[in-house]
Amino acid sequence: MGNDNIPVGMNIPQRTEEEQVQFYNQCINRFLKAAGKTGEIRHYYDIAGTNVCLVFAGDALIPPLAPSLAHLRLPDETEADATIHVWDSESTGVEMVPPPCDKSHYTDRGDIWGFTSERIKTAFHYSEFSVNVMDLKTNDAVYWVRKAENLPYWATSSPFRTILNWWMEKNGAQLMHAAAVGTDDGAVLITAKGGAGKSTTAVSSLLDGMKYLADDYLVVKKDPVPKVYSIYSTAKIGVDDNHRFPELDKYAADHVQEDQEKDVLYLYPAFKDQIVKELPIKTILMPNIQSEQEETTFSPISFWRINRAMSFTTMAQLPGAGTHTHDFFHELCETVPTMTLNLGSHIKQVPKALRNHIKDPEYNFIKDAEENIDEEKNLPLVSVIIPVYNGEKYIKEAVGNVACQNYPNLEIIMINDGSTDNSGKIIENLDTDVRYFKRHNTGPSLARNAGIKNATGKYIAFLDIDDLWPENNLSHLVQELENNPDIDVVRGFAQLFRDTEHGEKEYLGNPKESYRFYIGAALYRKSVFKKVGLFDPALVFGEDTDWYYRSVEKEISTKWLDEVTLFVRRHGENMTEGKSVVELNKLKTIKRAIDRKRSFENR
Repeated sequence: MGNDNIPVGMNIPQRTEEEQVQFYNQCINRFLKAAGKTGEIRHYYDIAGTNVCLVFAGDALIPPLAPSLAHLRLPDETEADATIHVWDSESTGVEMVPPPCDKSHYTDRGDIWGFTSERIKTAFHYSEFSVNVMDLKTNDAVYWVRKAENLPYWATSSPFRTILNWWMEKNGAQLMHAAAVGTDDGAVLITAKGGAGKSTTAVSSLLDGMKYLADDYLVVKKDPVPKVYSIYSTAKIGVDDNHRFPELDKYAADHVQEDQEKDVLYLYPAFKDQIVKELPIKTILMPNIQSEQEETTFSPISFWRINRAMSFTTMAQLPGAGTHTHDFFHELCETVPTMTLNLGSHIKQVPKALRNHIKDPEYNFIKDAEENIDEEKNLPLVSVIIPVYNGEKYIKEAVGNVACQNYPNLEIIMINDGSTDNSGKIIENLDTDVRYFKRHNTGPSLARNAGIKNATGKYIAFLDIDDLWPENNLSHLVQELENNPDIDVVRGFAQLFRDTEHGEKEYLGNPKESYRFYIGAALYRKSVFKKVGLFDPALVFGEDTDWYYRSVEKEISTKWLDEVTLFVRRHGENMTEGKSVVELNKLKTIKRAIDRKRSFENR
């Protein structure tokens, strides 16, 4: 969960390259001090055709972090292409360097705002309380945790994935959240969100004797031919599903959390003859559970549906993922055949279907199930940020409105700002993929800021939970920004409306006379928030006016369209309903603008 104490009504300071190099050097020096006390232990691994050395300060972190990589172990004294220095404070007695910035600069994904060096990559993960930093010039990295006992099960089953992803990106590859199984002829890449059948398919295929590469995270390369590489010899099975595979109970690790939702299976060395390092990718599959049919079949899938499935969980979890990550998956989907894997109720028949499919992609292919979407594939990713506070009445309509934009390349981010109604349950049960963040109620500014910090899209759009967009609004606004690279913001006007007792929409007033700065009436380049700063958390109202005043002062280029780009619902429960000019902070935002002007003139 994100932090709220953000000094981000203003600009977040960008750290210089020198400052980021200095922080990295401080981390390395702390490791050397720790290793001086405990000694160094070196393990070497073949990671997607590169030699990676893990240098442990002492042995405390070897038991939790090394087993999942055991199948890739190389002989000692191998020449390393990259080195990760691994240590903890509890066993070495050496504390980590103090945080290089205010804690509010951390994102839920692990990024640190203001740390944008192409050379030094930095991330902090709250879930495992780990510091990850890498110098891509020297190919050296540091991984630190306070103590081994802090590590959650996902950190031990797929360790170092943030650092390994930075390293793989440098080598033209990409970490991906997916499963992969195969035969001597090649592998199928299976991508989906949790609960869609990915892990069940991978584990049942392993037990049927198929070759196994991954269940959770793996590496993909596109050139010279698409290949999948194994990183971790683990699998994860939901605690509610482990009864399906009783023969694997003996490979399950003890739970490290009381409410642990998945069992972690360590498959090496028991299945060492089936775990392979790499295979060419024959097909990318998205599973779809079909409990009403026994047989497993294959059918066409829309390009954008599988592209979203591939991107969604990967980009939500890996710090630094962004446009380049999306482009990688986009190109992979264009290169490799993609299909829906319709999982029948006979789970033991699934591996047979996969074997036959790898031999003949037309095996059990149902052509009349074809989805008809894909006319335009080269579309930038748009992050849609939807703050929610007690919006249970409008959530499904708002998400449906976004889905009906007919813009396929979307990342929907919903921020539950401390709702006390059923908003949380409704969001958790949505059929649509959303990145969901929960936080204490702190107001719309901080909720939107949390969304911006975690967004991975090239463009950002905002939609209040009770508002709506006109049909095809996003496509239109994206086209404007794509055609005008010198424009940072494109926006139109807002049309107020109310719902009548007959379920119709009644327009209220003239859009050109409505409030001028509705946030949801615009589309923004993500980069503009580094120029202007985020929304001022001190303003519960007027944060939109304040942001636009600051954008004018920064000479941000905004294109105004003479059309309606937002429908604003008036329903008597709006936050601004019945507020005075003072309460809406209109005078405060004007005064702040004047004060900034005077401050600038007095420099």
